[in-house]
Amino acid sequence: MMKKISIIMPIYNVAEQLEKAIQCALSQTYKNSEIILVNDGSTDASGEICDRYQLKDPRISVIHQKNAGSGFARNAGLDRATGEYIYFADPDDYFEYNLIEETVAKAIESNADVVVCGYYNEKVDKEGNITTLEKNSELDGLLTKEAFRDQFRKHYSLSPYALWNKLYKHDFLKQHNCRFTNQKVGQDALFNQQVGMNVQTIYYHQKAYYHYVFREGSAVNRYRKERFFCEYTIASHFEEWMVHWGKEKEYHELVNQQYWGALYLELSNLSWEDCPLTGTEKVERIEELMDDSKINQAISEIETEKEKNSFVKILIILLRNEKYSGALKLMQLRVTVGKKFQKSFNVIKKRFG
Repeated sequence: MMKKISIIMPIYNVAEQLEKAIQCALSQTYKNSEIILVNDGSTDASGEICDRYQLKDPRISVIHQKNAGSGFARNAGLDRATGEYIYFADPDDYFEYNLIEETVAKAIESNADVVVCGYYNEKVDKEGNITTLEKNSELDGLLTKEAFRDQFRKHYSLSPYALWNKLYKHDFLKQHNCRFTNQKVGQDALFNQQVGMNVQTIYYHQKAYYHYVFREGSAVNRYRKERFFCEYTIASHFEEWMVHWGKEKEYHELVNQQYWGALYLELSNLSWEDCPLTGTEKVERIEELMDDSKINQAISEIETEKEKNSFVKILIILLRNEKYSGALKLMQLRVTVGKKFQKSFNVIKKRFG
C-alpha cells in the first residue's frame, strides 16, 4: 500500500497566489495524500478559497484559526496530519507535479528521516519578467548521522532552514518533539535546528522541484522591535546545536556567521523608514549590541580578506573601528536608495579603501 503523505500549507492573506499553490498539491502524480490548509486569520478571500477547494476534493481539509503566525499554523497542521511523511509548502510559491512522488520514493528506498531536494530561485520583476536559478546541494545520496555531521558545511550552504525543499518522516518529528515556536521571525530555522540536531539519516536528492518566488516590490520591509531578539535566538540555538554535536570548534566560523547575521539584520532593521528611534538612539543601540560578547567576537574574528562582498567588508571594518554612525549610514544608503546605491557606494569605497 502507498505511504500516506500530509501536505501542510499555512495561509495568511495570499488570495492572489493561493489557487496556484493548492492546484500544485492537488495535481501531484502521487495520489495518496491529504492536503491540510490552515487559514491563519486571513482578512482577504483566502479563507473562502480554502473552503471552496475543500468542497471540490475530499483530500483537502481546512483549519480556520485566529491569527497566530505561520509557526502555530503549521503546528495545527501537524496535529491533524495522519501521513507517514510531512511536506510543508508555502501558499505564495509553486512546485513541480512530481515532487511528492519522487521524494517519497527516495525516502522509502533509503528509510531516511529527511529528504533534501533542490529548488529554483525565481525572481519576478515589476514587468513580469522571470529570472530562474536552479540550486542543488553538493551532497548526493544517503548520509548517516556521522557523515552528515562531518559534511555539515555543504548542508549549511543550501538553505538549511528552508522547509519547502525537505520531506520529513512523521514518526521522526514526533519522536523528537519537533514543533514550531511562536517566534514571529525564524520559526522555520528553529524547527530545522531541532531536526538537524537529532537526524540519524538524511538523503540528498539532486533534482529541483520547488519554485521559491520573489516578486520585486512585493516585500514589506518594516521595522520590527523584536527582530534582533529573534535572530539572536536562532544564532544561540545554532551554537547549542554545534556544542551538542561536539563540533563547536570545527564549525566555529559558522557560529560566528550566525551572530554576525543577527547584527547585520538589526542594522537593516534600524534603517527602515518607519523605525521610531532617533539617530542618536540608533547609534546607542548598535553600541549596546556590540557590547555583547558573542557579537563582538564574531565581528573581530571574521576574515574580511576572504569576504567577496565589498559592502559587507567595509561594514565590518566600520564596526570594528567603532564607527557606528558610519556603519548605520552605509546600511541606510543600501536599503533606501536601492539601484542608485552602487554609484554612491563606489565613492565610499574609495574613501575607506
